Amino acid sequence: MHAELLGCGQTGEGQLGARLSEPMIRVPERIIGAPNDADGTAVKAVACGEQHTIFLTKDGKMWSVGSNVDGQLGRGKRSEGSFSIYPVSLTSGVGIVQIAAGRAHSLAVADDGRVFAWGSNEHGQLGMENTITWQEMPKRINQLNEVVQVASGSDHCIALTEVLFS
Repeated sequence: MHAELLGCGQTGEGQLGARLSEPMIRVPERIIGAPNDADGTAVKAVACGEQHTIFLTKDGKMWSVGSNVDGQLGRGKRSEGSFSIYPVSLTSGVGIVQIAAGRAHSLAVADDGRVFAWGSNEHGQLGMENTITWQEMPKRINQLNEVVQVASGSDHCIALTEVLFS
C-alpha cells in the first residue's frame, strides 16, 4: 500500500503546502512537498494550528509549513510564512515522538521525555517566563521531564508525565 498525505480547507497562509490557485480546497488533495520514503509519505503524525502545520516523520524529525508570524514554524526567525515544507530547526540527535500545535505555537516531546516549545507565548502557553513574547526556535521547557504526551488548545498546553508504579 502506498501511503499518502491529504489535506483540505483554507490555503491562504500555506498551511497545506504548495501555493495553490484556490483560497481553499473543498475535496482532499495530496499535500505537495511532504517528506517521502519508499512507502509513500514518511509522515507518521500531523498537528495543525490556526494557520500552520507541523509534520512528524518516521525518523523522529519535524517539518513545518504555513504562517510564521509568531515563529510557530520553528525555523529560527519570524516571517510572513512559507508555502514550502521545510525541516524544523532542532538540535541534532534529538528524536521526536509526539507533536502538538495551538493557534500560533507548537510543541514536541522527545524520545527521552523532554518537551520543546516555540511560537507565540502571549498567554504563557510555552511554559516560559512571561517576558518572552515569542520563541522562534524549539526551546526546552526545563520544568517538564519524563513527559509522554502534550496537547494544546488555542492558547494553552498540557503535558502528561510518565507515572511509574512499583
